[in-house]
Amino acid sequence: MKKISYIFSILITKMLVRLIKFSKSGAGTNLPGKIARKISPDILSYLVKQTKKEILVVTGTNGKTTTSGFIAGILENDRRKTVHNRHGANMLTGLTTAVVNESNILGELIADNCVLEIDEAYLPKAVEEFTPDIILVTNLFRDQLDRYGELNSTAKKIELAINNSSQKKIPKIILNADDPLVSALGENYPENRVYYGFNEVNFINQEENIVGSQETANCKCKSKFNYEKLFYGHIGHFYCSCGNKRPEPKISANVEINVNSSKLVINPDNNQGFEININMPGLYNAYNALSAITMALELGISINNITEGLKNYSTVFGRAEKLKLNHKEVLIQLIKNPIGATEVLRTVKDDINGVLLIIINDNYADGRDVSWLWDANFELLASYNKTVIVSGIRASDMAVRLKHAGIKAENIIIIEDISKALQKSLLNTKESEKLYILPTYTALLALQKILRSYY
Repeated sequence: MKKISYIFSILITKMLVRLIKFSKSGAGTNLPGKIARKISPDILSYLVKQTKKEILVVTGTNGKTTTSGFIAGILENDRRKTVHNRHGANMLTGLTTAVVNESNILGELIADNCVLEIDEAYLPKAVEEFTPDIILVTNLFRDQLDRYGELNSTAKKIELAINNSSQKKIPKIILNADDPLVSALGENYPENRVYYGFNEVNFINQEENIVGSQETANCKCKSKFNYEKLFYGHIGHFYCSCGNKRPEPKISANVEINVNSSKLVINPDNNQGFEININMPGLYNAYNALSAITMALELGISINNITEGLKNYSTVFGRAEKLKLNHKEVLIQLIKNPIGATEVLRTVKDDINGVLLIIINDNYADGRDVSWLWDANFELLASYNKTVIVSGIRASDMAVRLKHAGIKAENIIIIEDISKALQKSLLNTKESEKLYILPTYTALLALQKILRSYY
């Protein structure tokens, strides 16, 4: 009976995914999984446990989707059959949809690896259903305080997941050495921790000393951390008067950040160094690449396959995704918290050919509280003298924020309807310019539906 239940839930899920996509009513990432779990509550566990090699989990505040995409690309270049929730649906329903849709109708998941991006709040629940071999944590920033609470609460959820996993099998834990909140995780399993981090960060043709929102990162002795080098937010080379400091990374790197790309020089512990270029903007994406490289090296993947996998990476919708719309160059970059938004704004600020559309929603998946807009450094746009179009449910709030940031009121246009705002923005963008679209999460989903009419 159990097997029949699995087969039935798989068939229903596959049919729903295809129906939703055919009707262009959505991406089909969550509802099918929700139905599958109603039919067979343990379907996710049953399938993921069939993975032949490692079950790989990526969590953290920013960079989950891009990092897991990098990892999946590297694994596929290594000729591994990989199952991956590539659309970024990272709650249990989204994980279930992705895994079930990749299985066959006999209830078999033919996969060397599962690469699963998982929402921090859902990670403890996920590890009740399967045990990861490796858990990678990108960073921890304030994000959707109405859902996650303060950073210590989020860190405790991840720590709980690590401890719960260790009751069955202690996972390897890959941690950002430059984030004091992340590097402290897994304290009970020091031999299982692998650190990555940057030694030097250089910005090319960009302003380096940009002040942005910074989380309060305190040492376990309750003192505030000091910094030898501060890269962004609370990320950098930290130390405390009690002797606690940034751990030495096993995988370290130097990076040069250009407006549209980065060059990383990787220095693995006890291994030959190598250089990698990524065609994506921002220090945050360089960190995503370094974390994925660390995962790949821990899996024993060759430098050549790592390099080729990153080179062939295709951006996920809304994560530094490049498009051509009406012969105009477009870059879509999700924003959802103060530090992430500030780093995106740094890129926009330094592109003299940039034109801007900002779309702000306050639905549940965005976080109802949009006060984070006041913590993001929109003052970076103070000298921006082109028209900025703001859209979405909280368009007016965004307009007020931009006015206080120094943008002239006559240069701010409010168009709450996202489709009309996109049309107007494309009309305002010359063919020699690039349209930057900065949406929150549900605004991104709405935009995804609208863009289907352009192809």
